[in-house]
Amino acid sequence: MFEKKTITPPSPHPLTYHLLGAGVLLVNKFRYALRGYREPRPFAVSDEQRAIDYDRHVVTNWLDALHDYTRQTVSGKVVLELGPGADLGPALFLLNQGAKHYLTVDANRLIDQTSHTFYQTLLSDFEDGPELKTEIEKTLSGNGDRIQYIVDPQFQLENIQTEGVDVVVSQAAFEHFSDIQRTFSQLSQIVKPGGVLIAEVDLMTHTGAMRSRDPLNIYRYSDFFYRLMNFSGIPNRFRPFEYTQALHTNDWYNVEVIPLQTLPSTYVDQIRPQLARRFRSLDTDMHILSFLLRATKR
Repeated sequence: MFEKKTITPPSPHPLTYHLLGAGVLLVNKFRYALRGYREPRPFAVSDEQRAIDYDRHVVTNWLDALHDYTRQTVSGKVVLELGPGADLGPALFLLNQGAKHYLTVDANRLIDQTSHTFYQTLLSDFEDGPELKTEIEKTLSGNGDRIQYIVDPQFQLENIQTEGVDVVVSQAAFEHFSDIQRTFSQLSQIVKPGGVLIAEVDLMTHTGAMRSRDPLNIYRYSDFFYRLMNFSGIPNRFRPFEYTQALHTNDWYNVEVIPLQTLPSTYVDQIRPQLARRFRSLDTDMHILSFLLRATKR
């Protein structure tokens, strides 16, 4: 059902990777301070076919995960996506699958990077392409109807005007939220009882070169140093058990954490002494690099 993968990085080099990772954090701190957050995905927005394929894959995974969890579809439902990134392709795929309404919130307006030809190409295979073309044009002009795109640097989800959300989806966004307790608390105010959360969370180091060589690099540093390096979008370093606790605290139940990418236990045992103290003691989930999070609103 779920695409699961074990990743085996090369042997860790403690001092080298510690210094390289610290340097990358420092560079990103200044880069994002000067330029802001611009690159939500590891490929150029001009690569339109790759972006379409990516969006289709993401939405297919959401729909499969939803059906596996609830035996339901998005037909007739209000769907909220957190952190949509560079385009609104998922909105069109979801509406094409019968969703009644699509809402999305992002801290940065990134969709202006994507050209109109992207949407034309995506919609070319849809039977209801002309109708959805009208919807996306209204949204891009600031008059969204079935597709509501909200930019809020403070990410105040409780301010969303909605009849109530049925399904919350997210792809590699939760790890960028600095306060997941607050996020789940706000979601609890707008999600209907029985509403469902389907989210994929990426716990790895996000920088390209370090990601494959030292996927747990961000866990090498003390909380004090990591706070000094803070920048918009820095991974929050919350682990799966903390997501579970935050959901339970905010009146969600039937919480599931399904590991998608993992490390071999031998590698975790090897690198554990090199991690910051509070991560060394986490015996249960440091092998998890990414996971699917599912929960139901009480």
